[in-house]
Amino acid sequence: MPEKHNAERRERYTKAVEQLGSKEAPVRIGGVYTLVRLVDEWLLDESLDYAERVREGQVIINNLCAYIRSSFVLAFHYDELTQESPTAEGLYKNREQDFYIDKAEFKSEADIRLSIIKEIHDRLQSPKINTPGAWSDFEYDFSGSTFFYPIDFTRSYYTKPVNFSGSAYQDEVRFGGSTYQGGADFSGSIYWRGADFLSSTYQSQANFTGSTYQDKAVFSSSTYQDGVNFSGSTYQGEVFFRGSVYRGWVVFNGSTYREEADFCGSTYRRGADFSDSTYWGKIVFGGSVYQGWAVFRDSAYRGEAAFNDSVYWGGADFSGSTYRGRTGLGNSIYQEGANLSRSTYWGEADFSGSIFC
Repeated sequence: MPEKHNAERRERYTKAVEQLGSKEAPVRIGGVYTLVRLVDEWLLDESLDYAERVREGQVIINNLCAYIRSSFVLAFHYDELTQESPTAEGLYKNREQDFYIDKAEFKSEADIRLSIIKEIHDRLQSPKINTPGAWSDFEYDFSGSTFFYPIDFTRSYYTKPVNFSGSAYQDEVRFGGSTYQGGADFSGSIYWRGADFLSSTYQSQANFTGSTYQDKAVFSSSTYQDGVNFSGSTYQGEVFFRGSVYRGWVVFNGSTYREEADFCGSTYRRGADFSDSTYWGKIVFGGSVYQGWAVFRDSAYRGEAAFNDSVYWGGADFSGSTYRGRTGLGNSIYQEGANLSRSTYWGEADFSGSIFC
């Protein structure tokens, strides 16, 4: 009997995968929901051991992720196709009928992909906060995806690695309140709207290198149990990392911040590298604790820079930097001293109340 059920599931799986390639949107969405049901069925089949159930489900998850990763030509016209009517000088100038045809197709495809994301998201959560959902034991590979629709993965729980590297987010994205037990790779991505990673926990290494944030980005109140790398990134809007805890090495070097950047009230248990960076707006590092080496050297601060009310248990290196606005390094404790050589202060620099051991 179990063999019969398994064979029947595989037949449904094969048909559903074929449906994903249909030109008709209703057929594609039908394939999506069949695949979702099949994953649930495999996981509930107690005639198989849990590892085998996960293996069977993973095959289907891979297909759903592949659909999200697949290219969609009209996504390149996101700016125009999200308008109510054709723009005067755009691609659809004097092509009103084509605009509405493409807009309908664009929306239809977005709805299908949103359905996949929603079904996955619903099963990455549990009614109990910070506990795994039914689909938390799968690996997810969304690398190289173009998300031309809003993404909501809030309060998701991943026990295996998740890969969002090389992705483009044309609408808002929300990853806040999530837990990553395996590695999390968000490197080489671009976020055109707001990006929310608030209050998340990373229990393994996390990679955000080489990414661009065109709008506000929030990473505050997060915990990184292992190393995390944000190097080589560009923040065109405000960015907030305040109130976070870094238990492994953290790297922010070689980054550019165009607006305010707030790292205040954070704790760095090991080394923290912010070197070779440029800050065009106000930067706030105040009220933080650095238990390992803290490196800020060879950086340029165009606006106000606030490092005050902090404790540096390891060495602190501020050498070779340029400060054009007001700089606050006061009321801090430097247990291993601080390297301030080769630096230039064009504005007021306040070191009052600090202790250099």
